[in-house]
Order: sequence, then structure tokens, then C-alpha cells
Amino acid sequence: MRNIVKYGFTTLLLSVNISASAEVVHSLDQINPKMHSQDGKANFAKEMNGDTLPNEFGSDFWSTQTALKPSDIINIIAPQYKNDKWSLVGMKAWPGQEDRYIVVACSTKIKKEILDKYQENSCSHEVDPRDKIIVAVLDYDGSGMPKLAAEPYIETVASDENGYVNNDNGDELEKSAFNLKDSDNFVVVGGLQRLDFAHYQLNSQKLAFGIRFEAKNMYPRGSVTNQSITLFSIINHRLLPILKSKIYFSKYMAPPLDGNGRAVGHEIDENTEYVLSFLPHETNGFYDIKQTQKGSKNKKSKIYRWNNQKLYYQ
Repeated sequence: MRNIVKYGFTTLLLSVNISASAEVVHSLDQINPKMHSQDGKANFAKEMNGDTLPNEFGSDFWSTQTALKPSDIINIIAPQYKNDKWSLVGMKAWPGQEDRYIVVACSTKIKKEILDKYQENSCSHEVDPRDKIIVAVLDYDGSGMPKLAAEPYIETVASDENGYVNNDNGDELEKSAFNLKDSDNFVVVGGLQRLDFAHYQLNSQKLAFGIRFEAKNMYPRGSVTNQSITLFSIINHRLLPILKSKIYFSKYMAPPLDGNGRAVGHEIDENTEYVLSFLPHETNGFYDIKQTQKGSKNKKSKIYRWNNQKLYYQ
């Protein structure tokens, strides 16, 4: 990912170099070189080769000569849930913020002994049904125990065993920081992919960080991925989700068979990405944020403005 930062007007390029139209290749090994998004490349390699994704939430923190254990962190951020089964407890330094760390933790109802190597350290659809998602900010100078910088964000996942949210659960769905529509138009709680530490400057004093999440649908002829991002910031001593935006779409699909029963090729379509721009104008003390579809001829865009009552961009 590239970050383009300009003072006074900040543009954050969330995905890069997406082709303007679908492209056809003639074998699976030609797909990855033709994909321009690094997220797309990594996910395709995971699907095809079983490659593991980079450790994006810091679940390797516990192997870096620290005396801290995941259970210590759970006791700090959510002691009431210390007996839950945790499929992910990660801790990662917040770049540019001295002695400040982001924690992402996910619990699951699956028995620990049946979690395989792809499910451990994960907060995705591979660990179903997920139970809770916790995001927290800790201050830690390397000695003693970390301290909470704000009240953590805790979400109970309102979904069925497949990650789908019942239509009757509209109120619960509205509360989720990680809901989005998949390519079948179902609303799901997305699989968490990685922390995003682009320079999200909400005003002269407040910063935000992002968590990317996605819904992936697998089909006999290929797959479709929808990805969104939620920004979090400390507001009134609480860590809150303050903006959700779709950011990336990718698809690769095999065309129908020819007259000899052979596939002509695989169609790669990565033609939808979105750019968030922080505008110089402020609403209620927060910079307005502009969402634009990159490369769109009709230049559709949306302006998000800070709502003081809801403590959220709308």
C-alpha cells in the first residue's frame, strides 16, 4: 500500500494500480503477476498455494522476548471474558505513537483442540462461529503491565455459524463495526485482515488507525472479494469506530468452456477501488473526509462529516 500525504489536504491511497477493465489470462499461474493490488496477490497466493498471510495483527508479539502473555492482555482489556477461547490475541506498536500499542483479540466457540494452523491467530470466516471481537489501545513502556489508554471497543458477533447475520437482527447488525455485503448480497461480519496505519489525522490533535476486513465468496469458477475499512479513534476516553468505507473489490473467474470443453482463460477484474481524502474544511472540529472511486469516469464521490451527537462520520 502507498500512502500519499500532503499537509492541509491529505490523500490516502488505500489500494493501488487497479486495471481499468477485466483482463483474461490463460492459466492460473498467470493470475498473480497480473494482479496489481498487494492484498489481492497475498490472498490469491493463500488460496492457490496455501501461503500464510503476513502477521498483520502482531500475534507474534509474545515471542519477542517479552514476559507478557496473551492472558495478561485479556485480563487488562476484558477480564470478564478471561475464560473465553481466544483464536487471536495480537499486540502491535502504533507507528509514531511512543509506547502506544494496538491490541486486536477475537474469541471463538470452536474447541481449541480442533483449531488448525490456518485458524489459529485468526479472526476470519475460517474461525466460525466467532464470538467476540475486541480492539484496544494500550500504553506500555516495556516494563510492568500495560495500561489501557481508553475504554476498549468490544463487539459480540451477531451472526450464525456461517458468519451470516439474520435479517431480523438489524439492530445488532447496525452496531457491528465490521459488517459488509458479500458478492451474493448477504450481510456478513467480515473476516479481519490487517491493521492499517496510514496517516489518518482527524484534526490537529486526534489520530485514527484502520482495520481492514473482507468478505470472500468462493465459486466453482473462481472467487470474489469485497474489502472495507473501519477507522478507530479515542473519543471522550473511549475507543470508538468512527468511519466505515468500502475500499477494494477483486474478482477472478474462469470463462465458460469452449466447444471442446476447455476453459478459454481466467478473467481478472480488479477495477474498483476507493480513495479517502482528508479535506481542509472542518465540521464540528473534525476534517471532512471525501471518498472517491479511483479511475471512475463519472467521478462519483461522497463527503463524510463528523456528527457530534453520534460521534461518527456520516
